[in-house]
Amino acid sequence: MHDDEVAGGLTQGQGGSLRPWVPRQWPALLGLAGVAGLMPLVVPNDYFYLLLIIMALNAMVVLGLNLLVGATGQVSLGHAAFYGLGAYLSAIASTTWQWPLPAALVFSLACTALTAFLLALPTLRLEGHYLVMATLGFNIIVSILLGQMENLTGGPSGFPGIPKLAMGSLVLGSDRSFYCFVWGLFLVLLALTLNLTDGRIGRAFTAIHEKDLTAQALGIATFRTKVAVFVLSALYAALAGFCYAHYVTFISPKTFDIFYSVQVVTMVAVGGMGNLWGGLAAAVLLTGLPHLLHHFEDLHVLLYGLILMGVLVFCPQGLLAVLASCVPRKLLPRPVEALPRGAGILTARECLNGVPPPAAEPHAQLAPGLPRAPGENSAVLEMNRISLSFGGLQALSEVDLDLHSGEIVGLIGPNGAGKTTLLNVISGILQPEQGEAFLNGQPFLGLPAHEIARLGLGRTFQAAQVFPHLSVLENVLLGYHVHGRKGMVAACLHSPAERKEEAWLRREATALLDGFGLGWKARREGQQLSLIDQKLLELARALALKPSVLLLDEPVGGLNPRESEVLVEHVAHLRRGGMGIILVEHDMNVLMRLADRVVVLQHGQRIASGTPREIQSNPRVISAYLGTRSRRF
Repeated sequence: MHDDEVAGGLTQGQGGSLRPWVPRQWPALLGLAGVAGLMPLVVPNDYFYLLLIIMALNAMVVLGLNLLVGATGQVSLGHAAFYGLGAYLSAIASTTWQWPLPAALVFSLACTALTAFLLALPTLRLEGHYLVMATLGFNIIVSILLGQMENLTGGPSGFPGIPKLAMGSLVLGSDRSFYCFVWGLFLVLLALTLNLTDGRIGRAFTAIHEKDLTAQALGIATFRTKVAVFVLSALYAALAGFCYAHYVTFISPKTFDIFYSVQVVTMVAVGGMGNLWGGLAAAVLLTGLPHLLHHFEDLHVLLYGLILMGVLVFCPQGLLAVLASCVPRKLLPRPVEALPRGAGILTARECLNGVPPPAAEPHAQLAPGLPRAPGENSAVLEMNRISLSFGGLQALSEVDLDLHSGEIVGLIGPNGAGKTTLLNVISGILQPEQGEAFLNGQPFLGLPAHEIARLGLGRTFQAAQVFPHLSVLENVLLGYHVHGRKGMVAACLHSPAERKEEAWLRREATALLDGFGLGWKARREGQQLSLIDQKLLELARALALKPSVLLLDEPVGGLNPRESEVLVEHVAHLRRGGMGIILVEHDMNVLMRLADRVVVLQHGQRIASGTPREIQSNPRVISAYLGTRSRRF
């Protein structure tokens, strides 16, 4: 991979191929815009305009719900309520209160956003069917309120007399004019959403969806992101409700009941969960299909049910995924990789040419703005009297641990001794019941995992936590997420500053991958890598955080001796660069070779600490863990 390519602002598609910076799905978006623009030339009557308008409104709601599913992996059955709130709040403001339409729009969107925010705070802490049931209950409550508050909403009889949409003196009174408006609005929303999911923020969405805990360890504020996306998806539905109310000029609670939420979720499922283009295709198909099947008279309901059931049973990944699988592989674009002849597993010295990885350099270890105590051997991590229990099981009991710059502390003990539990406490995944801890001199116990990562903590996991459907480069870019500053608005607009930041992140990530000998595999998906490459990728991704403390949980587990040697040399390079490392490892040869000090845990208690030689001859450690053969080391 050449530096000039990266400097040009490369982007990366889900298939793993690198392209010059142009939003990768914009050709399809321009094609859709062309089709939408040509439709008025072939639409025979107003009935078909009505059908196309309803398709666009459904597609807006589905777009927002697909964004939520793609970012959090969670499904809501409450979007019909947001659709109804957008319609009713705008109708009340513009009709009853005689507000101008722009003010009515702002009022409806603001109230819906506030409602969604208040709903998201408790419900997004739930998972699976609990979230579905919570949003279902919200939808039922809103439906009841719309039916019972007759003085405000008109009750079951409906709300008439809503004004048509108008832009100054231009009133969208015809179906043709409203068709052009609503499809233009949808195309704008789709373009903004494609931009949002095509960079740093989109990678964070994928990380949260696939591996929430790993995303937190990479400094991604998962809960905050989920709340923001939930509110954004509700705003999409509210905007569609606003358009619907001012198009039909009469609304009733029945339009926004739970059955519409089920219909929207069905469209998402048919199109493919989280697939934006699939959601559009499903919205068009499922909106138009009942009208086409009416030609079969009494059989249309049966046929609709059979078609829907067939798609859900035989195409669980969605219609577009099935269509893509039917395309011959030879027609699909293949990324070109600069694979050197005879390339295999490179040693660390061959990868680095004797130079430590960029993140191993002393100036790159600390997160920006973090102070370090003077002195080459200053303590970067201090843990005092850490205790944690799970019910009646004491996982950790008053454990002390300290780590200095340029030092590797080995953490050993039998299975269940509390090694990984201690790492989880340090990284913020678990909160201890008592104790105190300092990272670079700052107390951090009680902070969420993403904030601890931002303070200068990186970690790997016992089983390599590589994001399988992201490319190697995108995996490392997730580690650089904390160094980006541009938010959702800049991502939606693909502003020049956001593009410049993305190009810089890609240059940094590419250089780091080259340091680990993975640069030529940057386009591959994570699931295509061998175990040693996944371990190296996870280590590189942790170093992308530029940490001062690195937690390694069984890094050579499952590797053969040659592969272990590669990883050992990389870890040794990091120590020479000044990195403080806590190493949990069952391979005693590796641990005793790397560790400067060893801490031994048993039943959650620290039973010994000292140099590797002292630990090998400690009778209590031999009895508890090492066994008599340890005397041979």
